Amino acid sequence: MRRGALLIALLFIGSALLAGVGPTVASPQPDPVCGACGSSFEDVAEEYGLEANVTHSTAAIQVHPNGSATWVVTNRVNESAATQITQDPALLNRIARSAATDGWGVPHVYEEGDVTFQSASIDNQTVRIQFQDPDAGTRHAGILVVDYLHSEGVRGGWIFNVDRFSITGPPGSVIVNDPSATIEDEYTSSDVLPEVSNREVTWEGVSTNEYGSAFYDDVYLAFGEPGTDSVRVDAALSIATAPIWLDNVKTFVLPALVVYGLMLGGVTAGARWGAYSSSSARRIAKTIAGVGLVGVLAAIAIANEPSSFAGLAVIFLVIGGAAVVSPRSFRSLRGALAVAVVSVLAVGVTLLGLGLVSRPLGDVAPTVFRGMVFHLPLSVAPVFGLAVARTETNDNPRLTVLAFVGALVSLALAGMVFVPFDSRPWGLALIFTVGGAILAGVLGLPLAILGGASVDE
Repeated sequence: MRRGALLIALLFIGSALLAGVGPTVASPQPDPVCGACGSSFEDVAEEYGLEANVTHSTAAIQVHPNGSATWVVTNRVNESAATQITQDPALLNRIARSAATDGWGVPHVYEEGDVTFQSASIDNQTVRIQFQDPDAGTRHAGILVVDYLHSEGVRGGWIFNVDRFSITGPPGSVIVNDPSATIEDEYTSSDVLPEVSNREVTWEGVSTNEYGSAFYDDVYLAFGEPGTDSVRVDAALSIATAPIWLDNVKTFVLPALVVYGLMLGGVTAGARWGAYSSSSARRIAKTIAGVGLVGVLAAIAIANEPSSFAGLAVIFLVIGGAAVVSPRSFRSLRGALAVAVVSVLAVGVTLLGLGLVSRPLGDVAPTVFRGMVFHLPLSVAPVFGLAVARTETNDNPRLTVLAFVGALVSLALAGMVFVPFDSRPWGLALIFTVGGAILAGVLGLPLAILGGASVDE
């Protein structure tokens, strides 16, 4: 078994190296927050032959209870531009309409919209544009969620090409979330943090500087009744973001499931070999437990923080140790499932202990939860092996079908916590999900062999 132990150890180390690399998030260029303001208005005016210089700009957005919004934009322009559009109201309407409906910036950066232009006027060099957007926000859990500054997971960022940008909620509502909470980029300065007053959120920008104040995070604005509890707010924001996560699952997890299904064919053969081989389950268990113990000690010595390496080591140690101390645990599917549950709980306890060394519980808890779910495919590998081996002994193919379904569900759950919930990774992330599926199959093989070898113990 020395060669087997060496092989398991090498696979174990390789998996830890790959598991430590997460999906890379795309970093496109930031977009203006207002397509009819500041530099964006100047660009549209230039298309119509007007050299406009905006010296001051504001955007006041009133969100209505049905999720629509009325925009009122003001742009103070240079004297020559003001004179030209005062003498030609039709030119002003064409520029204003195009800026409102086609300008590069909110309300429609990432998709075509049906913004309705309403009016345009000029008074003492100040252009006033009013238009309506029927799709400013949607209601979730009774809360109106406005996604103007949410990039649908692209996270390109936002340039404040406007001196004052304000969004006001419906009458009787208040801001029930903290718009500053998600603005965490290390390059973000304090001058782009919003001011919140009851139902109005305001940002200060620089209309005369195309690359002035900016931040690079997604922000939802949630409007609800005063006193709305935080659980309801979190639920509304999660529902609003769910389409991004579901798309990530479809794009990155489903292909991994196909690959894992193919890998299970090899794991099945290994489990059947374990059932008929001369190697004892106890000997296999000792090897697995030994590798796990070395891994746990290494994880504690090298990194005092939660890691996939530590989780993998705990799975091997608990499952191998259980098979050594209590071989009867693997003589029934119920017993093997109980060991799987214990191994996952042990992963949680280990990651929690490592995390609390340097971070508060609130920061560690999500990592612990993801770590537990992430290791499900390995924890149920002995159950899979035992079910496959029993199919051979009692000629019941239903067990193999159930084993395949259970294994695929475990990997699906692991993939669901692995892919980002509110951002879209590059296509290269598929390498990590598919690679993770392959590693789950390879590392699950010795565990499945242990389950198969235990069928007659």
